[in-house]
Amino acid sequence: MKHSSPLLLLAWIISATAAEFTLRLTDEEGRPAEAASLRIVLDRRDDPRDSSRQLIADKSGADGKFSFSAAADMCLSRIDITKDGHYPCLIDGRHDICRFEEKQAYAFTIPRRIHPTALHAKKVKLRFAEGGLPEKTWLSYDFEKGDVLKPFGRGEIADIRFRTESTQDGWTLEPAELAFQRRNPDFNRLTESQFARVFGHWKSKVEISFADPGAGIVSEPRVWPYCRLRMPSVAPEGHYERTMSFEFSTRTSLGDGTKEPGFFLRTRTQATADGAIASAHYAKIVGPIRYFYDELSFIYYYNAKADDRGLELAPDQNQLKWDKSRPLAEQSQFGVNDP
Repeated sequence: MKHSSPLLLLAWIISATAAEFTLRLTDEEGRPAEAASLRIVLDRRDDPRDSSRQLIADKSGADGKFSFSAAADMCLSRIDITKDGHYPCLIDGRHDICRFEEKQAYAFTIPRRIHPTALHAKKVKLRFAEGGLPEKTWLSYDFEKGDVLKPFGRGEIADIRFRTESTQDGWTLEPAELAFQRRNPDFNRLTESQFARVFGHWKSKVEISFADPGAGIVSEPRVWPYCRLRMPSVAPEGHYERTMSFEFSTRTSLGDGTKEPGFFLRTRTQATADGAIASAHYAKIVGPIRYFYDELSFIYYYNAKADDRGLELAPDQNQLKWDKSRPLAEQSQFGVNDP
């Protein structure tokens, strides 16, 4: 019987316990991203030592792909991607890459910088229920002013309208524990409605509508949670819907908002005599629209230039600024600077 050499046996063992990785990079149009710089970090399973970490630095090929092998007990823990003219990306454990499988393939989008421009952008947080905005009432919001319309805020033009409605769906605690919390000095000053907001389960609905003909909203499934630019930078020309609604329940845990679809909006439309769109303004909502307990929240970008569908915020060009006439609690809402 012929015996294998020790070197051949070692090579066979290594190949049998190796994992193969393939990364495929494209731009926002699906074209291969050639010569993108990759910095890949792999960690060994159940080994927290830095000395067990493996670092690979290379570039993607003409087809946008990069393949390599590693020991089977290694998993991807971080991928940094950069390329001139594109937005940088950082992929880590939040993006489902740390797996121990024989073959692993991943596809990532690194969108191009197309035309960064000045926009109006804000993290909106609208309070409802007691002491806030009314539920079961249509409220309008002005993207350029960054506020709801009068008499509730400083807005003047209705870019989008909201209507919220909530109903209690039981309690989060058993009756004895609820009674104990009702006697707690921190809660016994609350009204029945306020107490229910804190300790109740709630079902909520948010309706969205638009006043102008041809205005509307369309969902955008392409989201890149690992990239500085998280969704496409140009609004589509058509397929906008006049109404949309969302349902929420406190019995359901919130998902990862960075991975949920965003939305494009067409507003301030002017139509021709035959109903065609003669002029419009465009906006985007990055990530989800949320209504949790009594707060409606979302992040929007608005282009004040008519008929310009570009929604790529240039650095330090957010036209909405906090000033001392606004509550200090709102200051953080004006800190949007990502594109």
